[in-house]
Amino acid sequence: MLNGLPCRLVRVLPCCGALVMMSLFHSPALADIRVVNAEGEHRMGDRDTREDAIRLAVEAAKRNALEQVAVYLESVTVVSDMDVTKDEIRTYTAGLVIVLAQQVTTTLDGDVVVIHVNLLAQMDTDEVARAITALRENEDARVQLAVLKKENEQLQEELNAVNQMLGTAATPEQVQQAAQKRKEILNRVQSNAMVSQAWTNWVLVSPGGISQGLLNSASGLSPANPHIAVAQQIIAYRQPRVPGQSPTPASRPPQMPKHEMIPPPGVSGAPRTLNEMIHRAPTRPPHLNHPGGGE
Repeated sequence: MLNGLPCRLVRVLPCCGALVMMSLFHSPALADIRVVNAEGEHRMGDRDTREDAIRLAVEAAKRNALEQVAVYLESVTVVSDMDVTKDEIRTYTAGLVIVLAQQVTTTLDGDVVVIHVNLLAQMDTDEVARAITALRENEDARVQLAVLKKENEQLQEELNAVNQMLGTAATPEQVQQAAQKRKEILNRVQSNAMVSQAWTNWVLVSPGGISQGLLNSASGLSPANPHIAVAQQIIAYRQPRVPGQSPTPASRPPQMPKHEMIPPPGVSGAPRTLNEMIHRAPTRPPHLNHPGGGE
């Protein structure tokens, strides 16, 4: 420990050390900011591609980050007083947690190539709580976000099964079919995440181009995703419908969480949420990792 700061945070992402220290030390201005360090890895088999391994490790790190955030939010008074369920917290927060930095490393464990991903993520608990309230009160967003979350949980089970199929495939054709099926599942998982982010932005930010851009990205990942058409029909022609309420003292309108920490050096544009963290496959044909072969 370094003055109460977990050393692994500084070691994994040294360029963000100052940012981490700013947010984790007890400062009145940043007292409601929470930073989590999430990890995910994939141990490559003989039939894995590096690109798929990175995508699998990224998804594992995202699930780790979301679980840490959800567990923490359940313990925070501002959230626990909302009578929100654990499942609801997990449904909404992936679109509200900002990823500050991502690091991918490759190591060897004996003869096994291990892809390791670290994510540094941040949230403002007060603003996340207000955003959750707004999302819960919008019927369109609430229903669709729940559907997307449930489907991605089912897809994760399918992904685990196809990983086993790939490892036990006996013929080149079976290997190719399993590898293609895995790519399709990963694309659908990430496409669903983009659609979820579009719903989140529609309610909290703008009904216009931001959400449409996310839906375009979702379509690029999985053109046959039926959730895209549902979102386009509603987002394009309706304003977000949030029931009117009498304002409470000192209350502020719902909005996407603001973040006082800037992206790390070399990262351009606005920070991304967990939903927007994807690793796109290269345009060149994939090269399978074979025993004794180099990367």
